Amino acid sequence: MTEPLADLQTRFCAWLREGDEDLAARLAPALRVGPGLTVYQNNYRTTLVEALRETHPRALLWLGDAAFESIAARFIDAQPSSHWTIDAYGAGFPALLHKTAGAIAAELAAIDRAVGEVFVGPDAVPVQADALADVDWDGAVIRLVPSLVVLPIATNADALWLALANGDAVPAADHAAPGTLMLWRQGFEPVMRRLDGGEAVMLERSIAGASFAAICEELAQSGDEAAAVTAAGTVLGRWLGESLIAGFD
Repeated sequence: MTEPLADLQTRFCAWLREGDEDLAARLAPALRVGPGLTVYQNNYRTTLVEALRETHPRALLWLGDAAFESIAARFIDAQPSSHWTIDAYGAGFPALLHKTAGAIAAELAAIDRAVGEVFVGPDAVPVQADALADVDWDGAVIRLVPSLVVLPIATNADALWLALANGDAVPAADHAAPGTLMLWRQGFEPVMRRLDGGEAVMLERSIAGASFAAICEELAQSGDEAAAVTAAGTVLGRWLGESLIAGFD
């Protein structure tokens, strides 16, 4: 009796991921490829390694081909592809890099992934400064562009990433440089920078849906009210200039 195609496909996919020899022996007669069945598995693994290389180009430069591909092979064994698109593959790769190659490599990979996410993120027309005149500041909530990604880091991986991307001299690694990165798209170009101290609070509260007035009140609790409002206004102006604001709710 001929095996249903769906069952054969399920067993074939399982073998691609696991490489079980007993399963291969049962598959080969059905596929009529004999020893050549391993070609499919080699192609599968090569495709996933190449996907990881393309998604994490700065981590690849930092580690070098041999180290990167060795870790990539371990990742493929532990986390086979489970998405309909290969673009989504590798979400857990930075975590494995952290265990096997350290925080710098892991954060470079995380930035690589965030840049890719920003590049394909939703479009939005940023607000222009002349729109501020119509905003009711008592209840206005800042709506940030949907391509924004916020990424906490513990090292100077951002400086290393930019140096690797631009072909500049790579600074020394600093494992004690905590901060928070903002990544977003200006036009067609992903950009990033670290948040300033008070700016981090304003960003977090804006994402949470707090009004601009409420944010100013919160900032004023730790100091002079007029200075807090001025600081918040300065951040607001910077965000406008950087095309970070999509509107006000």
